[in-house]
Amino acid sequence: DDDDDDDDDDDDDDARAATTTKTTSTSRALVRALARDGARVRAASEARATVVRQVAVASRDGFKLGFGSCNKPWQDMSLWEDVADEAPDAFAWLGDAVYADIRTKTRDGHRGREYRGEAFHEAAFHQVKEYEPYARLRATSDVIGTWDDHDYGYNNVGKDWAHKDFAKRAFLDFLDEPIDSERRTRDGGVYDAVDYVNPDGRRVRVVLLDLRWDMEEGDDAREGTLMSEAQWSWLRDVLSSEPRADLTAIGSSIQVLEAGYLMLQGIARFSEPARMVAEGLESWTRTPSQQRRLMDTITASNASVVFMSGDVHHGQIAVEPPGCFLPYKTMDATASGFTHTPFREAPEPLATFFKYANPLYYRSWILPAYDRFTDINYGELNVNWKTDVVELSIKTTGRRTMLKESAGLAELTRDPSLSEEDYDLTHCQPVLSMSFERRRTRLLLFFAWCLCIYVSYIVVPLASAYALGASIRRKAKKD
Repeated sequence: DDDDDDDDDDDDDDARAATTTKTTSTSRALVRALARDGARVRAASEARATVVRQVAVASRDGFKLGFGSCNKPWQDMSLWEDVADEAPDAFAWLGDAVYADIRTKTRDGHRGREYRGEAFHEAAFHQVKEYEPYARLRATSDVIGTWDDHDYGYNNVGKDWAHKDFAKRAFLDFLDEPIDSERRTRDGGVYDAVDYVNPDGRRVRVVLLDLRWDMEEGDDAREGTLMSEAQWSWLRDVLSSEPRADLTAIGSSIQVLEAGYLMLQGIARFSEPARMVAEGLESWTRTPSQQRRLMDTITASNASVVFMSGDVHHGQIAVEPPGCFLPYKTMDATASGFTHTPFREAPEPLATFFKYANPLYYRSWILPAYDRFTDINYGELNVNWKTDVVELSIKTTGRRTMLKESAGLAELTRDPSLSEEDYDLTHCQPVLSMSFERRRTRLLLFFAWCLCIYVSYIVVPLASAYALGASIRRKAKKD
């Protein structure tokens, strides 16, 4: 970003903040004039605006939160055995708990999607809820969550979804949300916040954003929007709500830092599947002003924040140093794919081949910008109150840790040595600063690397079999 533009934006933010403060003061004066007990009315109003539900945690030593996304109940859900065995204090859905739409193919070969209907939608939620390992998790952990497009109802759908009111009721029923809760009664989405508090008052605040209810896609003329002004206001209040949290974990149904769609744009003009994925892959980086507003809102609150995300059918932990997005170390752990990945959903015999041949990791040196784990996975956030260390991890079958990143709580606070001039994204997330040609070259090199690995799984066994056969024939001739 241009430094002058940054200064102008900061001036605009200051002006908006001043206007908001002036308007709020005027409103309160009016309340005092009209209400018999204005002070009590104002205090009650502010309490309602910032109240966060609290859940007691028994352990003084630590807190464990499981999280994940992308679950098709008609596929193998056995990974839930491991999630339940983890016995987390809480578990957070980050979207696509079910899939209410399916891919279709017409007789002439055209591919599309269709919504299976409200009865199917609701039945899918019941199927997951009644699955024994998930039921065991519900019995031992506080289960919370937000949605993404498929459990909302349809791929990439947003504000204008015709079945949104039904979807909201069905989703909140799935989470056992009380009938009289604010999430059910307010005119808005399913965003939520919960505080997990141990006996010593140590507090982890989990904030779950709704990026579907008011989402509007952008076009060539304008940038899209992800949240309503009401939700932005709620987020600002929750981040600053008293008592303050030691750590805030923000759950986003789409990735916060990664820009995978930019990599695919490099070959989109040559490949229809790549074009479709590039156009459909959602992330905060597609709406840079919204991403910046998110970071500015967090920075202004002085909250210590880590991110959790889903959606993309692989595991990943994106990490950026202080000054890139926040004035401290920024971490976004993506856990996506309880039941499926692109390789597991490939047609046979490719699915079987990929099971053995596909690398478990796509490292950042071959596919920018952050290491990816390619098989089914779930995430964990662990807070050790004895050492004040926060650990994010991506796990897979057998509770094996495949990716891990940690930070001390002291690393998640504002760095006083940074100034506004240090917030330069061109030196941070590498994909954002790459030219179109460089992104295309890196992606082609990645495909060539994959091809070499796949060919080796074919050539090496054939060559070994040939060598063994030749050895047996030579031995037979000698005999």
